[in-house]
Amino acid sequence: MRVIAGSARGQKLSCLQGEQIRPTLDRVKESVFNMISFSVPGSSVLDLFAGSGALGIEALSRGAEKAVFVDVCPASLQTARQNLAKTRLEEKSACVCSDYAAFLADTNETFDIIFLDPPYAAGYITSALAGIRERHLLRHDGIIICEYNSADEVICPEGFTLYRNKKYGIARILLMKEL
Repeated sequence: MRVIAGSARGQKLSCLQGEQIRPTLDRVKESVFNMISFSVPGSSVLDLFAGSGALGIEALSRGAEKAVFVDVCPASLQTARQNLAKTRLEEKSACVCSDYAAFLADTNETFDIIFLDPPYAAGYITSALAGIRERHLLRHDGIIICEYNSADEVICPEGFTLYRNKKYGIARILLMKEL
C-alpha cells in the first residue's frame, strides 16, 4: 500500500494485519481520487473508520487542507499516526480514538469530503449516513465516498443523491452528495 500522487507520492504506508483488516486497494484508491480530483485541493476531510489512514493521507498528499482520522481501534489509529509522520502530513491532521457514532454525535466540524470505509458486513454505513445528515456535517457540494462489500446492499438514504456507483472485485464504491 502506497501514496499514489501528490507531495507524499510513492511513500509506502504501514497497515495492521489480521482477518478484519482490508486496506483499500491502490487501483481502487486511484480510481476514487480520479473521480473526486477537483474537490480535493483545499478541502476538509473526514476519514471515518480510518484504519491505516490511507484515504485521508492520499487526500492530504493531493492538497487537502485538513484531515480528521477517526477509528475505535487504538492500534489502527497508532498506525495512521505513524503513516502521517512518515509522509510528513501530521500537522494537517487530527487523530481521534472514538466510536464512529459517538464522534458524529459530538463533533461540530463540517467536511467537504467524508470517507466511509467500515469493516465489511458490519452495517455501519446506513447509520453513519444518518448521523452525517442529522448533524449537517457535510458542507454544501460536499462528497461522501462509501466503500463496502458488493454482496451487501446499501441504499442511498433520503436526503442524499447517488452520482457514482462502481464495482471493483468484491468492493463497491458509492459517491453521494447531500440534496
